[in-house]
Amino acid sequence: MSIRRPIILAIAKGYGVADLSPFILSLKKTGYTGDICLFVDGMPPETLEFLYSHRVQFQSLPTRYFTQTRRHLIRTAANLLPAKFRKAAQIELSRYYLHLIDVRWPCYRDFLQKTRGLYSHVMFTDIKDVIFQRSPFEFDWKSPFCSFYEPPGCFIGNDGPTYGWLKKVFGEAEARKLSHERIICAGVSFAEIDAALEYLELMCGHLVRTNDRGLVDQGIHNYLLHHRILKASSVYDYPDTPVLHLGMMPPEKLEFNAEGLVVNGSGQVVRAIHQYFGHRKAMARCLESITAPA
Repeated sequence: MSIRRPIILAIAKGYGVADLSPFILSLKKTGYTGDICLFVDGMPPETLEFLYSHRVQFQSLPTRYFTQTRRHLIRTAANLLPAKFRKAAQIELSRYYLHLIDVRWPCYRDFLQKTRGLYSHVMFTDIKDVIFQRSPFEFDWKSPFCSFYEPPGCFIGNDGPTYGWLKKVFGEAEARKLSHERIICAGVSFAEIDAALEYLELMCGHLVRTNDRGLVDQGIHNYLLHHRILKASSVYDYPDTPVLHLGMMPPEKLEFNAEGLVVNGSGQVVRAIHQYFGHRKAMARCLESITAPA
């Protein structure tokens, strides 16, 4: 697969240099030469200087109005438009009331639409709790949209938050229907640009339909992928995953190679690690290696 020009998209609010250094420094150490763009809010000047020094693009998030009345007025304004413009306007205006976690999706949609033709592939990622061991895009792509399971044994029905997000957006019956399925984490995904825009259109459509501030994106993510609504998609499991989500993995289950780097079930070094905070003691050698200055 030809990855002509990749970009990494993430969101950050109020973070200091120490919060972002592991992500930026470990990424740069892999030799990654593509673009990075952060959507930021309330960042200290020294953090913006740090990002600029590492050639990270950043854009300000729109001011969001969280009160129910203001949210209702924004949605009402969109609903007054002619039908052919209504959905696009609803998604555009949702940037002004969605929760920080969910507002990233309409921001990413707007960015990728405006830069269409410039990038070939994108990584959607959390940032504060993500680090890199290898250049992120250089793995075996099984399809145009790639996502990653939580560790084996983690099911929707056993995870209150994911079950609750599904229930909030799609109802109790749908949450029960998917309760036996494995959890697919929304914290890191990769896509070709066309697949990314299809995913964002679906994600944003459901966020708008919920008529709420959001904080439900992982429920929508699991609905889209388990039902194969996003048809050109693959979900990687532990034996061959290039990305590890550690939030639900006991530290004693982590596996390392001789150099102290984290590996998947087949012994391959994973490219990105998400939710590593609870594993810093077990990963001490790995963290020292990948975040040390080159």
